[in-house]
Parts: sequence; structure tokens; C-alpha cells
Amino acid sequence: MRILGKKILVMYFIQFFTFSGLLVAQELKEDKYSRGAQYFLGTGDELLIKVNIWGFVNKPGQYMVPSETDLMSLISYAGGPSKGAKLSNIKIIHSESTSASEKNISEINVSQYLKDGDESLIPMLNPGDTIIISGSKWHHINSFVEFTTKLALLAQIYYLITFYSSK
Repeated sequence: MRILGKKILVMYFIQFFTFSGLLVAQELKEDKYSRGAQYFLGTGDELLIKVNIWGFVNKPGQYMVPSETDLMSLISYAGGPSKGAKLSNIKIIHSESTSASEKNISEINVSQYLKDGDESLIPMLNPGDTIIISGSKWHHINSFVEFTTKLALLAQIYYLITFYSSK
């Protein structure tokens, strides 16, 4: 009887904690996009946010940065712009907008900031923002020319092999 009672008690606790865990998981799922859930506490009680940076930077990826980080600081964290980066049209995809009519994508001209030094051009980042730095037209043209040069070289080697093997 004692063993059966202990088994029932253990089963009751397992069911209770499993059910409680499901409730907590459901609350976390619903709370996933709340403001508080997007901030993290770093070393030295520093408030951190997750942001992504893709494209033409030296170290693209996801970064945990201080909550008061601006776009230039994030680009610096990512190792700076790489060769061929188009700094005149950097896109920031915001994870949330305050109203339905507000745009979710901002376009920032960092080249203008580098010319003028006007800090009002550089926005502060929000949790979950994704920054995309695309390649310049010159970079794409250069990549195409490089590709066609390699293709022409392969065609020439093929021609020389077939020409000399037929003799």
C-alpha cells in the first residue's frame, strides 16, 4: 500500500509540474514579442539587445549589443564595411512598428553621415532589428567581369586541348 501511495504521489507531482510547465511555456510563447522579453542582462548589469547584420561587412551575424547602440557602432562591431559595400543605402528591417501605417524598413545613407558628420542621420537600434548592407553596382559589375574572365580562360584551355589533341 505504501509503495502504491508513493507512486500515486509521484505521478501527481509529475502531472502537476508538467501542466505547470506547459502553462509557463504558453505564457512565454505569448510573451515572446513583448518589450521586456527582447532585452538581456549582460555582465556588469548592462542591458543588451539582439540585432542582426547581413551583407557586406567583415563579420556578419547576430550580435548582443548594449541597448543604446547606434548603426555605426554595430557596423564597427561587425568589423566595418567590407570592400564593395554600398553605404549610401543601408536597410534596417525593424522587428516591430508602433502603428500599422508605419514602415517596417528604413533606408539610411551612411555615406552622407561620413561626409557631413551629421549624427541625426544615424539611428539607434531596437531589439530584433536586421541591418542589410548590399553591394555597390561597381562590386556587381566587377564580379560579373571576373566570372566572364574565368569562363573565357576555361574556354581557351578547352579549345587548346581539343586543337592540339586532334593533331
